[in-house]
Amino acid sequence: MLITIKKETDRQEVDKIVSNLKPRKAFNSDRFLGKLKWNEDACQYQKKLRDEWN
Repeated sequence: MLITIKKETDRQEVDKIVSNLKPRKAFNSDRFLGKLKWNEDACQYQKKLRDEWN
């Protein structure tokens, strides 16, 4: 979502616009906890990927 507020807009209008925004739902990462099985250490895997760039 993109909201454009012009420079001439007063503080009360900005507060009105902001108050009308709906809060975003938080991402529930607990659903995916433990679903991915790694056969190696995450840090070692990351180092290996970084070494490929050189």
